[in-house]
Amino acid sequence: MLTTLPPDILAFFAVILRGLQLTAQSVILGGVLFLFGFTRPLAPKLGGRVLAMERTGLTWTARGGLALALVAGLSIFANLSQLVAGLKIEPGDAMGADFVQWNLIMATAAMALAVTARMQANPAQVPSMALLAAVVLGASVMSSHAFARVDEREYYILADALHQAGASLWIGGIPFMLLALTHVKESRDRLLVGMRFSHLFTGAVGLLLLGAAMLAWGYISTPGALIGTAYGIMTGAKIILLSVLLLLAAMNRKSTRSEAADKGQFRLRRFAEVEIGIGVTVLMIAASMASQPPAADQTQHQATIMEIVERMAPVRAPRLVSPPSETLSIGIEKTAASETADRMWSEFNHNWAGIFVLAMGLGAMAHRMGVGPARHWPLLFLVIGTAIIIRSDPESWPIGPHGFFETLADPEVFQHRVVGLLLFPFGLFEWAVRTGRLKSERAALIFPILCAVGAGLLLVHNHTLTDVKERFLIEFSHIPMGLFGVMAGWLRWLEIRGDGRARRVAGLLWPVCFSMVGVLLMFYRELP
Repeated sequence: MLTTLPPDILAFFAVILRGLQLTAQSVILGGVLFLFGFTRPLAPKLGGRVLAMERTGLTWTARGGLALALVAGLSIFANLSQLVAGLKIEPGDAMGADFVQWNLIMATAAMALAVTARMQANPAQVPSMALLAAVVLGASVMSSHAFARVDEREYYILADALHQAGASLWIGGIPFMLLALTHVKESRDRLLVGMRFSHLFTGAVGLLLLGAAMLAWGYISTPGALIGTAYGIMTGAKIILLSVLLLLAAMNRKSTRSEAADKGQFRLRRFAEVEIGIGVTVLMIAASMASQPPAADQTQHQATIMEIVERMAPVRAPRLVSPPSETLSIGIEKTAASETADRMWSEFNHNWAGIFVLAMGLGAMAHRMGVGPARHWPLLFLVIGTAIIIRSDPESWPIGPHGFFETLADPEVFQHRVVGLLLFPFGLFEWAVRTGRLKSERAALIFPILCAVGAGLLLVHNHTLTDVKERFLIEFSHIPMGLFGVMAGWLRWLEIRGDGRARRVAGLLWPVCFSMVGVLLMFYRELP
């Protein structure tokens, strides 16, 4: 049963599960921060409202514990499956692997924490929860790159613990800040909540940055490794998104100081929602990085700046004509000519997709400027979705010799199919919103959510190539596309949920980000 799925698919699921584990872990640590750093210290000032806050906080912390226990259990299954299917290890022997054992400890601690959080009448619950949260954090660190290092292991474990703790306390604490704000009405109390969390998050960010600097010193060490490896460029993507989070945090910190400038902390709440979304994306990138060797270990496979510039520079017109299907390496031994044809086919698909994505971005801009017919631009998603399903993988149904389900074992084909199918509800929902057929805010939020999720998956997308450098050069183009896509999704969210200047600025910026995805796709290249 463990060997029914191919190793590549199992590896992809393992990355997703690792991201979900980090997310649930953040909820747990954020809940403990809420109880230790907010409700208990501020109980004298907030009075009876603290009890309601604490009950709700414990409920959500318990849910985070249950979620983490479930995800850790699934991770154990996925890891065992990888060992059995990929390395042909017996299940009994695979159970002895270190990361399996640490996941078992994590699942047990998470379940115990969930039970403890539900025992709301026990006054000793908070210290016990803090201890269990520390066990969860420790198990997470011990199943990462840090524990796998042979040299200076203690240094890497400390750095990773600081990094994970800071990220979890910050990102996981934001939902609890929103929770606290729902329990207070008076201006003075809202300011008190905002300022308290601002101070707590400042400390968490300090831990995150200290741990990140220590890890970068050991795992990347040189500018060439940062720029020329997949691990390095994904670190760069994390830095960019964390910079956006810091900007939002600074804006929130400013808004907490003036109730008049942000009546009812409305803008703070909306920015906090975006912080949560981008924060989860950062955790997913971190999970993907955990599946790749650190940049310092890839000294023989680093791409140079000139190789990157040569691949990324828009020096050639988009490829608008595909090679004949009979020239592709389908069912035949690969040759230099057939491999070139395969890459030309991929370039054709990406370049045409870019034209349609750019057209949609320009359509969104035109609609915002009052051009009525431009409101139908989301229907172009249906065209792209159909093209992806039909043409993205020429060896697969409906144009290739292999069946639809047969080729799903290939992770690249699987991801293409998922993306293609998602584009249909993606486009139809947004078209219905734009044309007034759906008027609720919840319906309007479908587009930014799917946009951000799709872009987030692109950031953890891996091509199964044997050439490590070539794999990196392809991933390099995916990183900026994913970043622009994530920003487009959350800026659109802010346009829908926000007000005033923030709403206007977000409404102007998200079509630009969306259009940039189209431009990058138009000039996507796989051939030198």
